[in-house]
Amino acid sequence: MIPPQRLPRRKKARRGVHRVWLVFGLAAAVSAAAVTVVLVYTAAATNPRQSAVVVDPVLGGGPGCEPVRSPQFVRGNGVGSTDSGPDVILAFQHAYYVARSGVAARQVTTPDASVSPAEVIDTGITSVPGDTRHCVLITPMLDGRFDVVVSEIRPDAAVHTYRQFVTVTAMGTSIAISKIERPA
Repeated sequence: MIPPQRLPRRKKARRGVHRVWLVFGLAAAVSAAAVTVVLVYTAAATNPRQSAVVVDPVLGGGPGCEPVRSPQFVRGNGVGSTDSGPDVILAFQHAYYVARSGVAARQVTTPDASVSPAEVIDTGITSVPGDTRHCVLITPMLDGRFDVVVSEIRPDAAVHTYRQFVTVTAMGTSIAISKIERPA
């Protein structure tokens, strides 16, 4: 006969094993769903005549970039401003894709920002076709930075997605970008 004090330990151990399997099962399901979305999206991007509607997590499914603003994320491609972190990020991307000006992009950064100089930004701008549309998804991170995903929709329907971590800082009454880095 098993002493009564051992029964609860075995139940806890079994319960822990079940939780581990549950976590692995959920992770596998999420991974499979992500792979399916990527495969479907890739197929649609390489064959623009395809009639299937593909939902892009940044673009939101439609041909445009409908603005969304919540505490969890900001999506859009508007002019932006220097009023908040998400707004200054939108302003930088607007300068890049719409104004097509490295100087305008650098105007929303700190003077000593860990960001390429205006001339280098201009070189990047000229590598992107002029009528490329863009959409920006901005998510606040726990360490105060912003996780930024930029999707370019080029005239030939090719979609290029870039991810950045952006640090902002207060400069008087406005906010400016102090660092843009690519994730490792």
